[in-house]
Amino acid sequence: MVCTATLVLTCFLIDGWAGRGLPIPNAPPYRIDLRSVAKEPGLARRELLEPSYRIDLRSVVKGPLVFEPIGPREPRSGILIRSVYFLDDQRLAATVVTPGGGKPGLATRGQPNEGSPFQLNAALIEADSGKIIATPEWPSNSRYAWIIAANDKGFVIKAGNEITQLSPQLTPGKRIILPQPPSDEYSHDRSWNTDPSWSGRRALLSAGRAWSDMVWVWLDTENLRILASWHDDTVGPIAVSDDQLVKQPFSQHFGDPPRSLMVQTPGAEWKPIPSTLYGMNPQFVGPNLLRFGIYAPHDRSVQSGVFLMRIDDGEISRVEHTRKEWGYGHAAVSRTGKRFVILVEETRGSHPSLDIGGHQVLRGFLVYDAPFHAVSYTLEVRHSRLRNPDMVALSPDGRHLAICSYPEPVLEVFNLPPAAASPDRALRVAPTSRVAHTSVCMYAPCSNPIRCDR
Repeated sequence: MVCTATLVLTCFLIDGWAGRGLPIPNAPPYRIDLRSVAKEPGLARRELLEPSYRIDLRSVVKGPLVFEPIGPREPRSGILIRSVYFLDDQRLAATVVTPGGGKPGLATRGQPNEGSPFQLNAALIEADSGKIIATPEWPSNSRYAWIIAANDKGFVIKAGNEITQLSPQLTPGKRIILPQPPSDEYSHDRSWNTDPSWSGRRALLSAGRAWSDMVWVWLDTENLRILASWHDDTVGPIAVSDDQLVKQPFSQHFGDPPRSLMVQTPGAEWKPIPSTLYGMNPQFVGPNLLRFGIYAPHDRSVQSGVFLMRIDDGEISRVEHTRKEWGYGHAAVSRTGKRFVILVEETRGSHPSLDIGGHQVLRGFLVYDAPFHAVSYTLEVRHSRLRNPDMVALSPDGRHLAICSYPEPVLEVFNLPPAAASPDRALRVAPTSRVAHTSVCMYAPCSNPIRCDR
């Protein structure tokens, strides 16, 4: 009876502190469960982890939040427009968009001012404690406003067609005004899509109609200058590095044969990547290191799963499951290139007979430290309240992990253990006969049987 009462009281305490930006009582930075630490040398250490603090962005920003419209004109629902980035090891920035509160005024050559219809609101948070340091605001002529990238020289925000660089002290610097993007039949407003590189030093901007001519802009976010622009007819998820792009090409018609992931130097010709047939959701998680999934339920010759590939030499390895019923979510990357973290999630509340898809809940993290030969830590998460973990950010030193959920804009921050010593073994390599087949090999000589399938 005493244990039950204690458990209920603890749950109420955790919920009561949620959304205030304050540490959750009795939540250590991380806690080691010695019973679950691997005994064999070279295996990842297993630990328990709780969120250090939780912030509901609706309690920080005044006014209703603006969402990206979905469905017919003037919809009543949509996806909240947010962004989450670490400005440095000590400061975390989370942004949302609210309606403009000033009186309408005449804009100077279309530039945002106090009378703009929207406002980009940021919450600057002390990474260690969760204390709100500042809440800066920037006017915007468009609802599509967020942080594009963050690097050692500051960060870059997008407000409609205007791109602005800010210093680490939030002082405005260079500015670029992009032309009005081509119309897109699937959206209400014209907007540039943004995909930053893992390091935050480059960003890809794209706009236009799906399956037809699209405009791509290659941006140097450190010096805020356009490096290249070209036209492409592609659509699908894009992975961005400082000097390479990887895309997942979608089949336009039902029954089209499966395709491999494609790689290019920005503005150059696309080339297929060997051993990535059925590849999906690519993401760069470090220098020349690509994470992607393979899903081929109807092809028994192909092993589905999540894989890591080194783009420079083609070495590929499979990320092993922690539990059968759990899957992998987004990955957060340190811009120093020394650590990345993969979210482990579970689907809850689904009812296939009622056509209810359920929602994702956070179960743990896989932490990789350079040189990324194996998992450094397997962290099991306790007491997380996030539903549908969506946006992720990792501090430059890799010690703080921020996760934002949707549709509720709730932010949880975790303190991660320090970098572990390099393990003695590599990840289990997927057998060549089970990896997606391709008849093309870009690597010569092909001494590693994993680099190509013949």
